[in-house]
Amino acid sequence: MAEQLAPTTEETPTAPATPPLSAKELRRRRLILSVSIAILVAILIGLIAGTIWAIQPDNQSITRGLRDVAIIFLAFLALWIGIMLIVLLYLVLMLTLLIRDEIKPLLESINETMNTVRGTTVFMSENVVEPTIKVASTPFWRVAHL
Repeated sequence: MAEQLAPTTEETPTAPATPPLSAKELRRRRLILSVSIAILVAILIGLIAGTIWAIQPDNQSITRGLRDVAIIFLAFLALWIGIMLIVLLYLVLMLTLLIRDEIKPLLESINETMNTVRGTTVFMSENVVEPTIKVASTPFWRVAHL
């Protein structure tokens, strides 16, 4: 008859990746989700109503005026995005120069220091620690007869 092993009750407890949410936090998240969905639905309804209003023959002059304002707004927006892109490129250039001129020499200095520490450790190990261990491990009666 084969032996059956009893299941062990000792298991390593694993912590959950995220702590459980409180009831207040769950209500808050549901409220935020509900309000967000309501706002999106209201925007969609507004866009549909605005489109229906804009295509009416009586409102074409107003629609042309809104179109002209939108074109001017988009032109300014494109200009602003271009300026921000130039600023971003300048900042990336400055970051690259900072890394090249300041961080790289600092890392080289740290590397030299680590090599010096490594050499000092090897020297101390070979010239101080090993002879001390050899002397300390020699039996007393051998040292007394020397």
